[in-house]
Amino acid sequence: MRKIVLAGLFALVACGGKLTDEQRRKMHEDMEQHQIVKLSDAEIMTGALDQGREIFKALEKVHFDPAKADSVARHYHARARWIVPGSGNAMEVERQLIEAYVIGAETGSTQDNIQKIYKEGRQEDYDSVLYSRPLVSPLPDGAVNVDGVWNIYRAKKDVILSLSKKH
Repeated sequence: MRKIVLAGLFALVACGGKLTDEQRRKMHEDMEQHQIVKLSDAEIMTGALDQGREIFKALEKVHFDPAKADSVARHYHARARWIVPGSGNAMEVERQLIEAYVIGAETGSTQDNIQKIYKEGRQEDYDSVLYSRPLVSPLPDGAVNVDGVWNIYRAKKDVILSLSKKH
């Protein structure tokens, strides 16, 4: 890839090297995007948790409006799903999470969560992450009721690209 970029630069210089500011900016962005960044798994998961929280805050700002939630998710290169307990359209991992949140609500443990989503049949390699956060409402007896869970999916690649811009 580096050879292609260098060959392109050489060709542009040989042709007079007249790049517009927009072309120059685009070329630098492409070079930065293809730069190799070494991140540990812990850094990726911590970054994914922070990014999930950021996306959740953006969803809060639009009052969790389903029509606007899709736009918010697209802006962050993510997919956001609202799942309620007993939902028939929940994926297996979402069903397990909501069950855990319902059980956790009895003990007062309803914090956000980040998980690796593994490629089909390959438990050693994951290609995306799932940030989940329940919305709860208080009950008269002091306990909380899990109204539903926001599940925010992001590709591992997008998490890494976002983190590499900060490094």
